[in-house]
Amino acid sequence: MVKINLLPIKSELRKKALVEHVTLLALCIILVFILSWFVQTSINHQKEMLQQEVTATKLEIKKLTAEAGEIEKFKQQKQELERKLDIITELNAKKTGPVEVLDQLSLLIPEKAWITSLKNTGNTLVLDGAAVDNPTIATFMKNLQTSPYFQEVDLELTQQQGINHKFTIKCKIKLPS
Repeated sequence: MVKINLLPIKSELRKKALVEHVTLLALCIILVFILSWFVQTSINHQKEMLQQEVTATKLEIKKLTAEAGEIEKFKQQKQELERKLDIITELNAKKTGPVEVLDQLSLLIPEKAWITSLKNTGNTLVLDGAAVDNPTIATFMKNLQTSPYFQEVDLELTQQQGINHKFTIKCKIKLPS
């Protein structure tokens, strides 16, 4: 006897294959969602790390800018102090300059001569004085010429007044460094 199966075999196989395909499709979709979640999480983490780096860099720039401002302020203070120090040095030189010039004059003038007046205009010095004789005046001029404090020594006037010889000497003052 021949057996006849009236149940549709193909439809069961089709249903089974369809269920397998749907299951596989669902698993693929779930896998895609899981992978996209991991990728999104990784991207978000990298984004947060980069934002932290940007924030840290901005803070460092702000700190370095403040330090650069302080450095510039110190440079200006240094320049100001150097300028003041130069002024003080110049004032000290000017203060001790006349003392040194007068000291040199007292050392250079011969015993038989004396100064009656002294005029200082800028770096020009005019000496009026008297001496016992002309060789004493000549010695005084030679002494002035050999001194590092005096330049361009010139005898402006010499004349006899009684027993003394009156003289006027003009010279330039040069303070040695």
